[in-house]
Amino acid sequence: DPLSAFQEKYLRTIAASGEHLLELINDILDLSKIEAGKFDYHPQLIGVGDLCRSSLTFVKEQATRKSITLNYQDQSAVQKMYADPRRIKQILINLLTNAVKFTPDHGTVILQVAADAEEERIQFAVIDNGIGIAPENLHKLFQPFVQIDSRLTREYEGTGLGLALVQKLTDLHGGSVTVESDGVPGKGSRFTINLPLGQAMLD
Repeated sequence: DPLSAFQEKYLRTIAASGEHLLELINDILDLSKIEAGKFDYHPQLIGVGDLCRSSLTFVKEQATRKSITLNYQDQSAVQKMYADPRRIKQILINLLTNAVKFTPDHGTVILQVAADAEEERIQFAVIDNGIGIAPENLHKLFQPFVQIDSRLTREYEGTGLGLALVQKLTDLHGGSVTVESDGVPGKGSRFTINLPLGQAMLD
């Protein structure tokens, strides 16, 4: 028989809870494998544009629900980089998901790419105009299981593992993570990932 509205509501709740639990388990497993030195890491030549567009597609539905505009700004002449495509995408999706989550309705999230061919490095920046991060809390961001404000924990669902995983995955690629925010609502935050190009292909 067709499900009632009441049954559909509970099934959606069950599915969402299951996905949230799976996300938590996978993040814990990934962090544990990295700490144990048993993490799967398979670098290869990958297209930068395709990687960015597929990462944006992953968060498109979440952004649409909040009427958030997603922008992709390619300021790089670099078309390819040498890295693990699954793990770089994991980094970008984690940052984009956070940006959309902490940006109010009708806001903007930008994925910006730049490169320095001479230094053989590429930079991915995720920029939002959301709630921002107070300067005194910046040092807590990449600690596992830490959410910097207990009030936000109630309002914004999360595991407190996403940014810790971003840091670990970036370290594995020989890169670095920086964050800029003055904690002023509306001015948002900027997370920047700097990575070596490896065996890059330039125009």
